[in-house]
Amino acid sequence: MRFGAKVAIITGGGGGIGSATAHRLASEGATVIVNDVHDDRIEATVRALANLPGRGVPGRADITDEEQVATLIERVVRDEGGVDILVNNAGGMMPGAAWSTVEQSTLADWNSFLALNLTGAFLMARAVLPSMLARGRGHIVSVSSISGVNGQTAGSGYAAAKAGLTGLTASLAKEVGARGINVNGIVVGNAPFPGRDPARQELLDSWVHLGRVGEHREFAAAIAFLCSEDASYFSGAMIPVDGGFHRFNML
Repeated sequence: MRFGAKVAIITGGGGGIGSATAHRLASEGATVIVNDVHDDRIEATVRALANLPGRGVPGRADITDEEQVATLIERVVRDEGGVDILVNNAGGMMPGAAWSTVEQSTLADWNSFLALNLTGAFLMARAVLPSMLARGRGHIVSVSSISGVNGQTAGSGYAAAKAGLTGLTASLAKEVGARGINVNGIVVGNAPFPGRDPARQELLDSWVHLGRVGEHREFAAAIAFLCSEDASYFSGAMIPVDGGFHRFNML
């Protein structure tokens, strides 16, 4: 029950790593605000938390929209008394964007990736800080990607945004660490991806020490650790959770 009486907001909480993290935190007592832009996914996650020690609360908002973010956080602070934990998990590709090379990318593609994967995390972190700083405690955890470290072919906007998330984490940790806020993140690699070609998945698995794709619950466990007081002396850390993917080489 590490998170009893704690209030956590998880962006992109309607599926995948976000939903698994919501389940993990609620299983240890947290009130979890499930943020997403898809009502059906929010409802499914909230229902899945119904019989756990904690509880789920719908938190629909587009995190790329400053006004919607402000409204969400104001409501959470009013109804729940404050915010103890923020998990910046939302990411990927927005509708209409394309996984393209730099040559083929449009400015709209670029801006779309940055909005969802970086600007949204900035807006959410900025919005929860007053609540956390007022009480002198809090945890902010962001979910980055190995693409932000190594880059990727066809998806420069995504890779650049995830690299930026590492810089945002480091900067914010310096700014608020001494005031009781722990800011950290994980770097995900070889996570499940719907529709991934089986041959591609087999190749990725061969590049990781553990020889298999990661499970959502495993990423959630790392996030939960960083959200807890067990990680009280972590600040500005970006922990690779990738089965050893970041150590891949041809030797």
